[in-house]
Parts: sequence; C-alpha cells; structure tokens
Amino acid sequence: MNKFLRIILFWSACWGLTEAIAGYVLHLSEVSPGILLYFFGAYCLMKAFIQSGYHISVPIAVTLLTALLKLSNLFFTPFLFHYRVYYPVLAILGEGLITSFLLLISITSPVNKWLNKLIIKNKKM
Repeated sequence: MNKFLRIILFWSACWGLTEAIAGYVLHLSEVSPGILLYFFGAYCLMKAFIQSGYHISVPIAVTLLTALLKLSNLFFTPFLFHYRVYYPVLAILGEGLITSFLLLISITSPVNKWLNKLIIKNKKM
C-alpha cells in the first residue's frame, strides 16, 4: 500500500471515529463539542502532514475522508435531527481546510525565520 494512503487512512480513521463517536454523544447532550474536537483534529492533521514529508495534499485528503466518516452518523440520527450531522461535517471541512492552509503557510514562510527577522529588526531600532 502506498505510504501516503496509509497515512491518510490512519489519521482519517483516528479523527473521524473520534468525531463520529464523541461528537455524536456530545451533540445529543446539547453541548458544543467543536472547541474540544478541533484540537484533536488539528493534531491529526499536523501529524499526517509531518509523516508525509510535508505534502499539503495529505491533510486535505485526511479532512475529506474524515468528513465522509462523520456522515456515517446519518444512519443513527433521526431525520428531524440530521442538522446535527450536517453542521459538524461543514465544521470539519472548514477546520481541516483552514488548518491545511495554515500548514502550507508555515512551510512556505517558516515562523522561525519570520520571528528571527522580527527580532533582528527590533534590535536595530
């Protein structure tokens, strides 16, 4: 199996199953789990990004597959409450794509170099 495919499947399964199980339970209790689950999702995306050798397509694929896994909750949710699945799927897509964009920015303009330039400019002033 391709290295990238293994990375995508593993991290999508980790994030997707966590979203599907924990998110489903937390949404039933009328608690907004988004703030709690975002950090786990960002962790999964960063680990997939690093393990892939900094290929930006990997976190995007992880995001898309995770959203598909979250859609599996439609089978367990009554029709009246399908919005409790659709909105988290949209949130997963938004979180994943924004985090992927931030990872892309961190590669093209590493923060360390930017901070070093900022520190050097401040010392000259």
